[in-house]
Formats: sequence, C-alpha cells, structure tokens
Amino acid sequence: MRSAVRSAVTAVVVAALAGCVPTGPATTAPVPVPVRETPTLQSSATATTAAPVLATPDPDTIDQRDADAVSTAVLTTMWSIDTTTDRDQRDAVLRAAGWLSPAYLADLRTGPRVGTDAAWTTWAAHRAHTRPALTAGRDTRPPDTATHAYRQWQLAVTPIGADGWRGRPLTMTAFVVLQRRERSAPWSVTAVTLR
Repeated sequence: MRSAVRSAVTAVVVAALAGCVPTGPATTAPVPVPVRETPTLQSSATATTAAPVLATPDPDTIDQRDADAVSTAVLTTMWSIDTTTDRDQRDAVLRAAGWLSPAYLADLRTGPRVGTDAAWTTWAAHRAHTRPALTAGRDTRPPDTATHAYRQWQLAVTPIGADGWRGRPLTMTAFVVLQRRERSAPWSVTAVTLR
C-alpha cells in the first residue's frame, strides 16, 4: 500500500513539474497561512541580485490540533521550492517532516528523486522559487473523527525567477489524510495524493 501511494505521489509530482497538469490562474483567494520569511542562500556570482525569499509556515504558529492548519502548512512547505538551494522537489517535501507520520516520512525519504526534468532545468536556469496558493476544495469528504481527518485543497504553484521570469502556474488538487492517537494529540499527515 505504501509503495502504491508513493508511486502515485511521485507520478503526479513528475507530471506536474513536467507541465502535464492543466494550468490556469487561481480563481479564489488563497487561504492565509502564518509564515516566517526564510532568506535563501546566494552564490557569489549572484550576490548583486536579491535572493528570493520563501514564505514557509512557522511551526511555532501552527495549531497542531487543527487539521486545516496542519494540512495547509504541509502543502505550503512541500511546494515552497527554491532551485538555488534545493536539489529537487524532494528537498522541499522533506522540510515538512515535523508534520508527517514516521511511516509516510520514511516512504518519502526512500522514494525516487523528482523534479530533475526539463521543467526543473528551466526553473533552475531562472534561479526560480515557487509560490504556492491554496483554496479549500468543495468535494464531499468523510466526516472527521477524533483520530482521522481528510482535507482537499486546490493548489496553484507559480515559479518565479530571480531574473523576473514568471513560469506557467501548475494547478492540481491535493488530498491530505491526517491521523492522531487521541483527540488532544497533534495531527500528523499520513498521505498526500495529488490529482
């Protein structure tokens, strides 16, 4: 089961980075997520150009007992990519480790590397970072229980180059599965499926 989920996520990520996911501008306002600005590293060759600043969720500001907050933090982190410091998209995915279940994190760590195709090469040539925007999905989902929750988000990811280049946004639907031991425990993400 784990390898099937990992394969499904990997296939969608590769397709998304290759530009195979239908795209278009987000039609609704993004969900606000508390963020901290993290300056990216610069090489001496680009020191005269301002480095992009990635807005990633600050774990100290996220209510770990709120499934909405945890799922948005995970997706925002996984899709906040900086090609000047990340080897591929998995580096961004692994930054969400604190919100992931141990089993899901292990699957992601041992999965194949993604994001080293032609789209990544284009992004890297522009020293691009990505800006994800989330809007709540409207499909019917199973009701939350004390220990299980499901969330759906519309995800739009826009690559923005340090040189002013702006790539075509990737849009996809993200399905997030969350679990916890008991009602008072923090949520952990056990799966993210992209469509």
